[in-house]
Amino acid sequence: MDRSRLATAGLLVAWMAHDLEELATMSHTSRTLAPRLPDWMPLPASMRQHGLTARHVATAVPAVGLVVAAATLRGYRTQGRSAFYQNALLGFGLHGFGHLGMSLRARGYTSGVATAPTVVIPFWLWAAQTLQQAGVPNRRSLPAAIALVAGSLAGGHLAAYFLTNNQP
Repeated sequence: MDRSRLATAGLLVAWMAHDLEELATMSHTSRTLAPRLPDWMPLPASMRQHGLTARHVATAVPAVGLVVAAATLRGYRTQGRSAFYQNALLGFGLHGFGHLGMSLRARGYTSGVATAPTVVIPFWLWAAQTLQQAGVPNRRSLPAAIALVAGSLAGGHLAAYFLTNNQP
């Protein structure tokens, strides 16, 4: 498999490695962080008091994974030329900095921060460089990447909320 194919297929693999950490830690971490969120953030009272249940997390993570899998497949089929793939890759990398920022703000461990600097950001930089070296046209858009990540996360958590009603 050539490097461009690894850069595209690798997005799903890197996401899975990162999200295994989130699956294992998000419910516990959210119990500490949710009560500290600003009031303007839309969050049901039960989540604000008790965080996310393990069932909610186990539903939300695969829901987001469907978007990542679709972007990965599109990227693989187009050899990285897909704007959908490129924006998912950019959003994946940038969201790693969000994890770092959240941990700095919380002054401690938050879910996903261990793999953000070890998997997420290095993979994103390597894949982007690999595609550039292969001459793949840049079709990234910062607003589109942010919208894709925000929409995927919000959609995944909203789906999980309705499917689980945040029950254990």
